[in-house]
Amino acid sequence: MVLTDGVHGPTLAPYEMLFVNAGLLAVSFYLLCRPTKSAGREILVLATIGVAGAASRVLLEPFPNVQPLTVMCLVMGATLGARRGMAFAVIATILSNIILSHGWWTLFQASGWAAVAFTGSRLNLISKNSVNMSKLIPVAIVCSILFDWWVSLSIYTPGMTLSEFGIYILNGLPFDALHALASVVSAVWIAPWLTNLLFAEVDDLVVKIPVGDYDVNATQ
Repeated sequence: MVLTDGVHGPTLAPYEMLFVNAGLLAVSFYLLCRPTKSAGREILVLATIGVAGAASRVLLEPFPNVQPLTVMCLVMGATLGARRGMAFAVIATILSNIILSHGWWTLFQASGWAAVAFTGSRLNLISKNSVNMSKLIPVAIVCSILFDWWVSLSIYTPGMTLSEFGIYILNGLPFDALHALASVVSAVWIAPWLTNLLFAEVDDLVVKIPVGDYDVNATQ
């Protein structure tokens, strides 16, 4: 279970929150530092889609645990590779939490969605500019549930027993199901459009290397 707003974890002091955000921004910058001829255009596309991903979280905040960003991270990782996909995940998380509220949970959300993007980069989810729905949908379902459980660790404190945490996880299963269902809808509705957009914008970069390996092999 993961809430989209409010405090769901230990409260951090302002300087601690500044440290967390600065660390996440530094990670994003590092992931984006790859010398390519079209790096400027690529980063612009990445930032634009990052804003769109953040906006989707904010606009859908009234609906419990509807997170289209999970599928977007899978697609970004599958098309642009692990580094760009993870950078997108971190950027979208930071931007959306400016409105939804920052806290200790931001670190778990950013790392969780970055892991989702990395997963997308290592699976053959997209082939010849076409989304492999038979793979994307089950992967999206599993990633949605695992992401929720990972972010749920943000509420764990030394004084909490394992049984109490287990009850918290069990109580959150309906919300996990909503996240998984929303990811299926996002996979069918958003994934093909986002894939076509990415290939159209950075076609000169991705057609020369295997999908998902852009961050490893690109030397242009």
